Amino acid sequence: MKKILAVIMVMMLAIGLAGCAPKEKEANAAAPAPESTNEAAAPAPEAAPEKLVIKVGTDDAYPPFEYHEEATNELIGFDVDFAKALAEEMGVEIEYVPTAWDGIFNGVNTGQYDMIISCVSITPDRIEGFGMTNPYLSNGIVIVSAADGEQATSIDQLDGKKVGVQLETTADIAAKKFIADGTDISLSQFDSVMEAFAALKGGSIEYILVDSSVGGFYISTDPESFNITSGLLSNEPIGICMAKENTELLEKVNAGIKALQDSGKMTEISQKWFSADFATNIDAEIKVIE
Repeated sequence: MKKILAVIMVMMLAIGLAGCAPKEKEANAAAPAPESTNEAAAPAPEAAPEKLVIKVGTDDAYPPFEYHEEATNELIGFDVDFAKALAEEMGVEIEYVPTAWDGIFNGVNTGQYDMIISCVSITPDRIEGFGMTNPYLSNGIVIVSAADGEQATSIDQLDGKKVGVQLETTADIAAKKFIADGTDISLSQFDSVMEAFAALKGGSIEYILVDSSVGGFYISTDPESFNITSGLLSNEPIGICMAKENTELLEKVNAGIKALQDSGKMTEISQKWFSADFATNIDAEIKVIE
C-alpha cells in the first residue's frame, strides 16, 4: 500500500513539474528585453570647409613694406598688414613665398605663386604684361640725400655723383634713363634697398633714388642720417600683380581692396606705418620714367 501511494505521489509530482515548464517559457518570452545602457552616438559635427590658400610672392627685405622683425624674425610691414586684412575680407589664407626682387615677376608667370604683394608700382609695361589691380597706395620716386652731405633737389644735381638704387626697380630704370639722357651718374645697383641705405650711411654712395614711402620710413627711423630732398619725380601708385589670365582672382582682389578702402581699414594701416594717409584719394594717373 505504501508502495502504491509512493508511486502515485511521484507521478503527481512529475505532472506538476511538467505543467510549470511552459508557463516559465511563456513568462520568459513575455518579459521585455533589457534596455541597452548605451545611447545612440550623436552625429559628428561637420568639419569647417578649408579656406582657399593663395600663395603670395614678396621681397621680404623691403622695409617698411615687408621685412623681418630683428628680435623675433617675424615678417612684418605695411604690405603684411594689408595682406592679412585682404585675406580676411576675401575669406582666404595667405602663404608667403619670399623671393628676390630681380626674379619676382618670373615667379608669378611660372606659377610659383598666385600674386605679388611687394610694393609693386603700377606702370604701363606691367599693365600690359600682367594683371594689375587698382592702386591701394600712393607712391613715386624721390631723391634721398645723406643728412650731412650736399642736398640734391633735382636730377641735374646728380651729375657726377654716386647714386644707389635697388636692382630692377622703377628707380633703377629711371636712373638708366637719366644716364641715357646725358646725366653723368655713377650708378650702384643693390640687391636690396637695405643695402642701399647702409651704403649711403657708410658714405660709399652720395644719394639714393627710391620710393617716397620707403624714403620716408628710413628718415623717420634715422633722421640724423637721411633726408628726402626732392619732390616726386614720378607717380607710380602701388598695386597687386598677378598673371594676365587670372581675371577671376583679379576681380575678387579688386573688390577686397575697395571694401578695405571704404571701411577705413587702409587708412588705419597707412597711419600705422607712415603716420599719414597714403591709401585714399590716390592719384591713379601713371607717370613713370623709362
